[in-house]
Amino acid sequence: MESLGLDPPILDAVKALGIDEFTEPQVQAIPRILAGANVLLVAPTGIGKTEAAFLPLLQHLIREKPEPTSVLYITPLRALNRDMLRRMTFFAERLGVRVAVRHGDTTPQERAAITRHPPDVLITTPETFQILFTGRRLREHLKSVRWVVIDEIHELASDERGAQLAVGLERLRDLTGREFQRIGLSATVGTPDEVGAFLAGVDRPVEIIRVRMPKGMRIRVEMPNPVKEDSEIAERLRVQPGQATALRRCYELIKEHQATLFFVNTRDTAEFLSSRLTAWYQDPGIGVHHGSLSKDVRVQMEDEFKASRLRALVCTSSLELGIDVGSADFVLQYNSPREVSRLVQRIGRSGHGVGEVSDGVILATHEDDVAEACAIARRALSEEIEDLVVRKDNRSVLANQLVAIAVSERFASLDEAYATVRRSWPFRELKRADFDEVVAQLADIRMLWSRDGRLGRSSNSLPYFFENISMIPDVKTYRVVDISSRRAIGTLDEWFVAENAKLGESFIMRGTAWRFVDFKEDHILVEPVREIGDVPSWVGEDIPVPFAVAQEVGRVRRERDLAAYPVNDRGAAKFLEYLASVGDAPLATDRRITIEAARDVLIVNACLGSKVNETLAQLISSLVSARFGQSVGVQTDPYRIVLEVPRSVNPAQIVEILRPEDPDALEPLLRVILKNSAFLRWAFVYVAKKFGALRRDVEWERVLNPRLLKAFENTPLFEEVLDKV
Repeated sequence: MESLGLDPPILDAVKALGIDEFTEPQVQAIPRILAGANVLLVAPTGIGKTEAAFLPLLQHLIREKPEPTSVLYITPLRALNRDMLRRMTFFAERLGVRVAVRHGDTTPQERAAITRHPPDVLITTPETFQILFTGRRLREHLKSVRWVVIDEIHELASDERGAQLAVGLERLRDLTGREFQRIGLSATVGTPDEVGAFLAGVDRPVEIIRVRMPKGMRIRVEMPNPVKEDSEIAERLRVQPGQATALRRCYELIKEHQATLFFVNTRDTAEFLSSRLTAWYQDPGIGVHHGSLSKDVRVQMEDEFKASRLRALVCTSSLELGIDVGSADFVLQYNSPREVSRLVQRIGRSGHGVGEVSDGVILATHEDDVAEACAIARRALSEEIEDLVVRKDNRSVLANQLVAIAVSERFASLDEAYATVRRSWPFRELKRADFDEVVAQLADIRMLWSRDGRLGRSSNSLPYFFENISMIPDVKTYRVVDISSRRAIGTLDEWFVAENAKLGESFIMRGTAWRFVDFKEDHILVEPVREIGDVPSWVGEDIPVPFAVAQEVGRVRRERDLAAYPVNDRGAAKFLEYLASVGDAPLATDRRITIEAARDVLIVNACLGSKVNETLAQLISSLVSARFGQSVGVQTDPYRIVLEVPRSVNPAQIVEILRPEDPDALEPLLRVILKNSAFLRWAFVYVAKKFGALRRDVEWERVLNPRLLKAFENTPLFEEVLDKV
């Protein structure tokens, strides 16, 4: 084994783990990290990225014995933190290094122990990282930080959590009084330069080490063939015939493999499939894992899958990242994964070892799904991953971080705060006038005070800070507790409870049916029953289909040729039948939009992806409403916009909207239209909470008074709302 510059005690610990050779990412990254370079390591899942970052830092800790805490290891998920602790402890115990985790699940006793005896390595989340700035002793420990690792950095770089983290890293730079080494780990990035800049911040060098997929990836798209027994499954389980066929085929594929990770796109689909599979096949070897299950249940499912007590785990993106669930030999994806990066990440979870082939099937259930899954599979195999874009100048995050600075620094200089924020990549172009406007608005609503070129905390700052540590949108949830064991099994969103939670009614959670027994202020008591219940829905689940994927689906429609795609015969035949069924009528493709009219429904067929179609739907529905004085019902998907319109509307009027004489007038027009949209009102409540203008526990239906919206027009808060929608 080549040493790569690592000392013998570390090499001995590596060998004790059963590793005889370093992997390609480790060979490339370890010497550069040892040399002190800022490094972004982009490599497939399961080939030792964590060790590539951690081993050279262990060497620094052993040789230099710096003051604790000198290493911060930040991951986007608490479950990933637990996993990292387990993996790092193996090395730490052998080498006399202290490692600890601090996040939302950490007990008060554990937190106190970390404060009294800081570890050499602290594993945490972006949210808990923010809290570390507030306590006097915690801030002292942070001053010792010399190395920061951000794991699964692509999960953070493009959203508000990432922007908050980027500013937090610059605040850490100010606190330490020196630069620290930055290391980012990512499995799938379409634009590594952008993510590298996000990691390093402004005017700092960063080396990007990109390791291509050395292990093969086998991806197939399959539309299952129906058989006789499917009709009995459909009747007994109260599902559609196509769903029955899919359920049977899923179970056949599970039985053909030792350990299957069964990915779905939403939590309600996970509950639907796991409950129906368990009800029909009575197989205790199928588990379910998603973010609305309790921590205990999730850990139990991970451990049982790792120990081979479960042969399949139905899961959402909660298991997409690098959480160690042992060795899966197969990945099953139910319906198109909707994004290339998600598919690469998910399929990469199988053959989870060096040189092993990642093997997976996308099970498509309808014709659009077949084409979309084909486009995504081809792109994954060609490594054509979506570009990741870091949003600039997010005012919600700026407000959040200004209050955080006021809380932790008492009398902070506005000039210095502006310089700090500007060093972070998401705010590199922030204008001083925009910064000052956000400060002024926060002072107006008394979230902080600002005068004489300084800012500081007000009586509202601390409550605001702790209510808004997380940039994830607030959705009120209720804990679900098993009345017999008093064990928490998960959470339900408020609106599902309001609509469906009645005494005696049943629902599905953890793949099992439960009956509502009693309702408390913040939790619900339930008992298990033997029947099929309602499947809960959770807010914020839909994954958008990118423009490029929808355009490729349009091209496949136009060319009517799936020969270049890894799809089974039935899938290809059904898709071509579907195209032939339109006869001589024009078909929406990558080059053509079509409009169908039937009584009071208009369908705009457009292969433009989720976000473009949602925006067009807002534009069309608002203009039609304004012209005819009637509301317009709207539904969208990546390939069509369905409008319920007054009968007097004809397709030519929709064409007029889609072909404006002055395209430059569209943006100001959209801004006017959006001010009256329901989505804007929802976004207003979210942003207003993040600015501190509304209490976190306020119910959003109560604050949708037009006068309230009017009062905030032409403020940074309202501009952020418009940017968000």
